[in-house]
Amino acid sequence: MRLTINLATRTYLNNGQLNLVFSVILVLLLFFLVVNIKEIASNIGESSRIKSELHALEQKSANKGKMVPEAEYQNMLARIRFSNGIIYRKSFRWLELLDKLETVTPEGISLTIIEPDLKGKPLKVSGTALNFGRLRQLLENMENSSNFSDIYLVSQADARVGDTQKGIIFNINCQVKI
Repeated sequence: MRLTINLATRTYLNNGQLNLVFSVILVLLLFFLVVNIKEIASNIGESSRIKSELHALEQKSANKGKMVPEAEYQNMLARIRFSNGIIYRKSFRWLELLDKLETVTPEGISLTIIEPDLKGKPLKVSGTALNFGRLRQLLENMENSSNFSDIYLVSQADARVGDTQKGIIFNINCQVKI
């Protein structure tokens, strides 16, 4: 009996190629390791540089963090209040107010001053009337309107322009719903 080895049934490994693949992988891993170490070192240096700059800025801002003088602060507050007042006055709905006044104003009445108080919403109206009957009609129209309330005739006076023209100057305070 003669024993022979069948080479077809045995797995064959090419150790030379396998060692070459392992060597290439090892070189690539070492390359990535060196790159990562360099990146970490760079980041640590950048971090320490940023910390030193931050520390310098904090010291610089601590020196400049002095209090604002009270007079300058009050001046700034006054300018802010003035600006806010302008913005608030611009937000008033003038067209709606004028439309409501137009609906209650009869002929023979000339409104010369319309002065709304933007905070409490009272309205001051001044004007001239041909006669007291027209002024009374204006007051009655305002009382009958749902847009006006608390209507007070503050003052009235006879007025003359030349020899032939005469009328009544009046002031009215009221609340308006806008």
